[in-house]
Amino acid sequence: MRKTKNGNNLNQVKEFLSTSPYVLWMLLIIITVFFTITHYPEQSKTSYSYSIGDVAKRDIKAPRNFFVEDKEATNIKKNEVKESVKIIYDFDAGLLKKISSNIDAAMKIPRELFKKADEQTLEPDPTFAIVLATKPEFEEKLGIEISKGAYSIFYKYQFSPDITLKIKAIINKVLINGIVANKEFLLKEAHKGIILQTIGSREERTVNNLKVFYGPDQAKAMVRIEGQPLLKDINYNLSNLIVDLCQKLLQPNITLNKNETEKRIREAETQIKPILYKIKAGEMILREGERVDKVQQVKLVALQDQAEEKDIFISSTGISLITFLSILVVYLLFLKDHKKLQTAHNKHILFLSLGLILYLTFVKFSTYIAQSANPEIMWDFSSLSFFMIIPIPAAAMLTCLFLGFDIAVFFTIILSLLTSLAFSGSFEVFIFFFLSSITAAYWIKERQERKNFIIAGFKLAAFNAILALSLGFYSLAQPDVPILAKEMALAFCGGLFSATFTIGFTPLIEFIFDYTTDSTLLEFSNLDQPLIKKLMIEAPGTYNHSVIVATLAEAAASAINASTLKAKVMGYYHDIGKLGKTLYFIENQADGKNRHDKLSPSMSALVLIGHVKKGVELAKKHKLGKEIIEGIIQHHGTSLIKYFYQKSLKSGNATVKEENFRYPGPKPQTREAGIVMLADVVEAAVRALDRPTPARIQGRVKELINDIFADGQLEECEMTLKDLHQIAKSFNNILTSIYHSRIEYPDRSPGKNQEKKKEKNGISKDTDRQSAKKENTNGYNLSKDKTDLKRLGL
Repeated sequence: MRKTKNGNNLNQVKEFLSTSPYVLWMLLIIITVFFTITHYPEQSKTSYSYSIGDVAKRDIKAPRNFFVEDKEATNIKKNEVKESVKIIYDFDAGLLKKISSNIDAAMKIPRELFKKADEQTLEPDPTFAIVLATKPEFEEKLGIEISKGAYSIFYKYQFSPDITLKIKAIINKVLINGIVANKEFLLKEAHKGIILQTIGSREERTVNNLKVFYGPDQAKAMVRIEGQPLLKDINYNLSNLIVDLCQKLLQPNITLNKNETEKRIREAETQIKPILYKIKAGEMILREGERVDKVQQVKLVALQDQAEEKDIFISSTGISLITFLSILVVYLLFLKDHKKLQTAHNKHILFLSLGLILYLTFVKFSTYIAQSANPEIMWDFSSLSFFMIIPIPAAAMLTCLFLGFDIAVFFTIILSLLTSLAFSGSFEVFIFFFLSSITAAYWIKERQERKNFIIAGFKLAAFNAILALSLGFYSLAQPDVPILAKEMALAFCGGLFSATFTIGFTPLIEFIFDYTTDSTLLEFSNLDQPLIKKLMIEAPGTYNHSVIVATLAEAAASAINASTLKAKVMGYYHDIGKLGKTLYFIENQADGKNRHDKLSPSMSALVLIGHVKKGVELAKKHKLGKEIIEGIIQHHGTSLIKYFYQKSLKSGNATVKEENFRYPGPKPQTREAGIVMLADVVEAAVRALDRPTPARIQGRVKELINDIFADGQLEECEMTLKDLHQIAKSFNNILTSIYHSRIEYPDRSPGKNQEKKKEKNGISKDTDRQSAKKENTNGYNLSKDKTDLKRLGL
């Protein structure tokens, strides 16, 4: 009881795994998580740390195009630009007005005292003591201090307006020319000039002759020179006082604008682009064993600077999403409704998923070995060629063997994409594995003998070498013969390894997933197989029938471009279920006794239907494979056992049901199974013909194919009317050759001749299908309406 319960639970688990769509989502999540974990970035930034004089431990090639800045040349250019920028000086045009205003205000204060005395004639001129009281205010307005003696001289001349005019005139002549605080610094710019910017209006003008401007000492000297013609007629003391006062009042009206100058220098520097030279992807930067020189060190620093540090979590999330979406899109667009994957869909997807995981693990293992051998290699995967030796094309070859070329192409897209991600998203890796894999799959899709794997391996090795050479020309700035030779050797070995892995994995996959390849079918096509030998010994009639059916099926499959090998092997094994009850089938009855004469029609029908179930059991026991089992199950479809159905009707059984006399099916699902059904019916019927002339054979073939077509037995195997026409044609050629007319040799014994004639015109030997023919000769009319094949286009 417990065993039964455990068996039921196991069957439920198998049913769930084989049919539930949740299994597919689970596989997708597992692959995504697996790939993300195995390719989790261990370090966020690649290291190219070398100093000048260090010995390189590995070859370093540029992983992509990048630019190296010549900082020395850039700095020289910036210095040139900096030197070319003219220094900004501010010109204070309002300084003269300000000084003149101060002079007028200061002189007005003591002059007002004398003015009041003039207006009041009775009042005497103010005394010096009174005027001296205004000196502090005078100095405040003027902005400078003067001595008491100088003030007394001005008192003597009553602070005359003429004195004010002379002072302003002298200052005006000097300031108008321009006074600079540090003329020595100014003259350093004589080679390029300066920009003079007027304060307030911000008008600018370029001044190239800088010698015209006065320095502080020159300005003082120019006061005396400019004042000499103005002061020649006045008192010497007053003249000296005016000169001294002007010298003190003068201020530089041309000053350096440091902030504006620096701003313009910065603006000019920003316009200078760095001086760069391009390093192309694949260009050799440093060879193993070389000492690092200055130029190489500059390139390595630039490469290090451009190796952006990535956030590990964000990078892993990106890998997960790319993996998830890539697999999902390819599945939904190309694999979900693919006709080759409709039956046992989950099993096929499980096979593809495990293959994907296996080969991605192999990629990770290969990179791990490479890293262990040389730790420096880990940051430069994309520039290394060792990936070419990884036998990724074996995955496409295996997929093509078991599921077909088109599915192998879709699988290759995903595998190549994920493999390239494992190598830092290298475009070269994707191109190499994609082209290599689909080419390998193509070369084994037609011929799947073991020796063809080796031939395909050598062809793939040569193709890989050429592909490696092409990628070398593409990625290397200057083709390097040693590097190209190494890459071609690795690629060549990778092609051979792919064929070897395919040969090694094929039997294992056949065993685990119950797949059948052409190689296995070739083994089963050997007539020395135990079941075929047993059939030949115990049921020679069935054996002969099966051999002819296989021949017919092979020719028909060739005519419509179906699998000839599969059709032939299905033909050999389609009737193995007749073993054990061989005498219940007329082709094995040698004594003329028919066991069905003592059975009811329904029991006879059960015996005939049972040979399908028995055949499946024997096929599973001898591990004949899924394709052969499907051929056994489907070679009768749901067709009617007409003879015993009519016999049951004739017996007067009013409760007879047609479905009890039909095979359980299913109808043929493949073209090869449909061909075997047609060959089985046609061979048995033609064998029963009295006089198998070419015309009678052709008519019988057309009639039988038309019956099967009209009964709907071929509606699920995608067979067209053109296919049926070609099949009928091939059947006619072979059957006419087999059952051709023979010369009847004379026999001395007339009795024997009569006996042979009687035997010839007597009961025909037949299979389970031909009993209906015998019943028809006794006058029974078949209820099935037969339409001429010409109406169907045949």
